[in-house]
Amino acid sequence: MSNVIQLLAQNISNQIAAGEVVQRPSSVVKELIENAIDAKSTHIQLIVKDAGKILIQVIDNGFGMSEDDAFLCFERHATSKIRTSEDLFRLTTMGFRGEALSSISAISHVEMKTKQENSDIGTLIVMEGNQCKNKTSVSCEKGTSIAVKNLFYNVPARRNFLKTDSVENNHIYDEFIHTALIHNNIAFTYYNNEKLIHKLEKGNLKKRIIDLFGKAFNERLLPIEEEIDAVKISGFIVKAEYAKKNRSEQFFFVNNRFMKNSYLANSVDRAYQGLIEEKKYPAFFINIEVDPQNIDVNIHPTKTEIKFLDDKIIYAVLHAAAKKSLGQFTLANQFDFNVDKSFEFTPLKEGQFPNIPKTDFNSNFNPFFENNKKNESEENTFISFKNDKIKYGSSLNIYSVEENITNEYSDNNPEVIQLENKYIITKTKKSILIINQERASQRILFDKFSNSHYDDISCQQLLFPYNHFFSPSQTSQLLELLSEIRKYGFMIEYQNDGSFNITGVPNNFSSEDAQIVLEDILYEMNETNFDTPTPKYYKVALAMSKRLCVKEGKPLRSEDMFGIVGQLFSCQNCETTPFGKKILHKIFIENIDKIFEE
Repeated sequence: MSNVIQLLAQNISNQIAAGEVVQRPSSVVKELIENAIDAKSTHIQLIVKDAGKILIQVIDNGFGMSEDDAFLCFERHATSKIRTSEDLFRLTTMGFRGEALSSISAISHVEMKTKQENSDIGTLIVMEGNQCKNKTSVSCEKGTSIAVKNLFYNVPARRNFLKTDSVENNHIYDEFIHTALIHNNIAFTYYNNEKLIHKLEKGNLKKRIIDLFGKAFNERLLPIEEEIDAVKISGFIVKAEYAKKNRSEQFFFVNNRFMKNSYLANSVDRAYQGLIEEKKYPAFFINIEVDPQNIDVNIHPTKTEIKFLDDKIIYAVLHAAAKKSLGQFTLANQFDFNVDKSFEFTPLKEGQFPNIPKTDFNSNFNPFFENNKKNESEENTFISFKNDKIKYGSSLNIYSVEENITNEYSDNNPEVIQLENKYIITKTKKSILIINQERASQRILFDKFSNSHYDDISCQQLLFPYNHFFSPSQTSQLLELLSEIRKYGFMIEYQNDGSFNITGVPNNFSSEDAQIVLEDILYEMNETNFDTPTPKYYKVALAMSKRLCVKEGKPLRSEDMFGIVGQLFSCQNCETTPFGKKILHKIFIENIDKIFEE
């Protein structure tokens, strides 16, 4: 190789520059939608085919461009948004570098139609590999339509590195969410492979959140508002009971621009301390407004990382605002401080006596005898197994499983005790067994779920169908697993708008409970690594057993423990969980004898 320094050919330098801006199809979506927003559009359409590899088209009704500007916008660093270096610190637009269209046209076929409102005729520009192939006048609507076709056609190595259509579609959906969510003053329409995914009307932020994430969020959102000279905080946080196992519903915006910032996310997380479990994260939709001179958005090509002049002030204000919202609106739901305290009492007539409330009680009840209690085993039954069929019992609590497996351990039940709400200790003829209750329950449920023929699973029809939008990655997973999930008593259908309609759930599930269980199942499936190809039913059975098992820390009654021990020893493998973890430890009598040999 020659050591002589020389300038790169323009087509190569253009492709290198394009690689910094256009990493995948979603990068094109981001740049085109941001340009449409800057053009003051009131309606933006996104059309995608084959995960953006064949077509990405964005149509807006914004200002449009003149013929000269339409041609010039494909040149590198051509922009109408900055003039001097000082403008970089006064940015109020989404795009500003002037690299987007130049980079996109370097690695694709681009067709652009644009027309200004006061023009009679529009302009058509056709670009291929940064070369203008056609420039002509055309009749078109006011605004701009840009169609990007055959992405990476001249960079096959980059095209080969793209992921599956499902993964690329998820990234496109994420970019759509990031822009459509905060720009709620703009109507958006999104088509994927000619299927309508979203049709969003103008509205406030709360309406946009509900339109994108489902009607359930109407009751979950708590407003957050705070303003000082340095920063203004606005948006919504979500009630503590709806915290998730990942950060997929955490959205920060700075001056209406989507941003990732783990430092500021921690300030909101800390506000929920003591209200949510460990390794769970609150959802939020928060816009931070600061003086453009106090931030730098020019530190990363994707513009999702922002540098603040003083992020410690923002951290403190954000934390205080989140705590205030949680305290104010959570308490307001429990206590009505505005209630009218003037009570009206109806005076008693002469000879009339007030009604004394009556209390029903069982006069024969003796708290020292177990058999005087009501049939608790029936009241607390979560799930029982008989004849290898799954049966949902009379009362279902999906958050902490009220397991009451009724099979007896043996004809002569040995004594069982629970240690630290974690271990079941029992005995055999020659040993003592220490059993991990959570792992034992996992094994029992997995064997039943994976071996069942589902004949006896009962499903209840919901009076009001429940509509929910899952995250893009969850949506693609659910579509692959629908047939398996339905076998467990879920009646669930995919809708044209990208949501799922839940019309039936296993007995005694609520609609929102079903949604949480489904999300947890998908989470567990993502957390589990499979070394070999694994059938779908096996994956679902694993996730269901881990989600619905008796957790460590749960007190158990003696009959619960008898049932767990008895069914554990009826499993094919009673020593390890489906995940390969040890379930029980055996201490032999001779080992105990050795302790006392002195």
